[in-house]
Amino acid sequence: MLETGSARSSREWVTRKFPDHSQWPRVKRLLHLGGMVCVLHGVAWAAYYGSHGMLVLACVLCALILVGVGCFVIANRRDRLPIVLIAHVLLLMTIFVSLAETPTLAAARSTHLFLLPIGAATFFLFRSEGVYLRWILPTLCVVALAWLAISPASLGAGLELLSDTVRRVRHGLNTVTAMALTVGVLAIFREDFSTQMDQYAALVRGIAQRELRGYLQPQVALNGQVVGAELLLRWDRPGHGLQSPANFIPLAEQTGLIHEIGLMALRRACVQLAAWATLPGVSTWVLSVNVSPLQLASDSFVNDVRAILRGTGAPANRLRLEITESALAHDHAQIASTMNALREDGVSWSLDDFGTGFSSLSLLQVLPLDELKIDQTFVSGMGGDASHRELVRKIIEIAAILGVSTVAEGVETEQQRAWLASMGCRVFQGYLFGRPVPADDFHAAHVAPLV
Repeated sequence: MLETGSARSSREWVTRKFPDHSQWPRVKRLLHLGGMVCVLHGVAWAAYYGSHGMLVLACVLCALILVGVGCFVIANRRDRLPIVLIAHVLLLMTIFVSLAETPTLAAARSTHLFLLPIGAATFFLFRSEGVYLRWILPTLCVVALAWLAISPASLGAGLELLSDTVRRVRHGLNTVTAMALTVGVLAIFREDFSTQMDQYAALVRGIAQRELRGYLQPQVALNGQVVGAELLLRWDRPGHGLQSPANFIPLAEQTGLIHEIGLMALRRACVQLAAWATLPGVSTWVLSVNVSPLQLASDSFVNDVRAILRGTGAPANRLRLEITESALAHDHAQIASTMNALREDGVSWSLDDFGTGFSSLSLLQVLPLDELKIDQTFVSGMGGDASHRELVRKIIEIAAILGVSTVAEGVETEQQRAWLASMGCRVFQGYLFGRPVPADDFHAAHVAPLV
């Protein structure tokens, strides 16, 4: 039985903790900008209020300093807290600080203007996410902005001690700072949009001019014999050198180019399989190729794969499609249907980077998987921590219970291979056995010449 709607919603919420990794440079700039303003604003006014005996306001502004420091911490350790949490903290803190400011005839409330750049940042930052992050969170900022603009409510104590001159100075500084922040946010996103458009144009040109190359990395059995390979894309971008998929796949998924790139990779894999089928000793090799969650969700994906298999003459039972756990955050029924349809044709399925996502064991039971790939982070950590070794052992045991094989990624030392072998893993992939190389170099290294 597939997961309930509430479980699926919970999973999608968790998988959206962070914006896409390709957005992180922009997120980091926003956090640095917001953190700097929070700290400067908090220090200046906390010192002023504290020196004039208004301790409640001084404490409020000290809390704002902590928020600013938190922004700097998150900017340098993105895996610790979700960025959306920082957005909520800034929202609530801005409301709280604004309530500690009493508007008068001399100067209107001004602190609430900081909600404007917060709302703008959340709107642009989460524009590819769900309804809540894209629309509701920015709307909350706008509603709070409007409410604070017309409400005389205040938590401030001792504000009557402030002179009209100080009130005007504070109002002016807050207004200028809020407007500068808003301009800064818009400038960051405008710069990012321009850069993204340049990268998009370069990627379109790269696809048209066949700059995306297929590299093969061997998969080796326990006896040292090659049993297959994984097809990995590299972008040979002029002036930039060889680019890894991490540099262009996120952009391809955002812009829809992933469908064309994915079919191109599938076609190259099938052409390679058709060539192997004619060579003695390698006709049984399996070739793995990654499939994007967006491809898997496409209604035409099954027919596209079948058309490529027919057109190239590749044996379907030697093609293995790899999906990541992020794909499991989508419609499980559709995913299972797509996987079963191609499995009936002989295509096998592998779950890549197992253990790094949020897939449940009950879900793994209903998906037609043939292989689990142990993520390289677990493999690399085995040498320094016995708990990592035990975790890998349990993953291999889970695979055995599910009746699927395991492949260990990122194997770089003989010690790692020995540990994995003792745990029951029978296929390995990593620099110990070979780096990703062009197809011709792969053949020269692993395919015996005909006599």
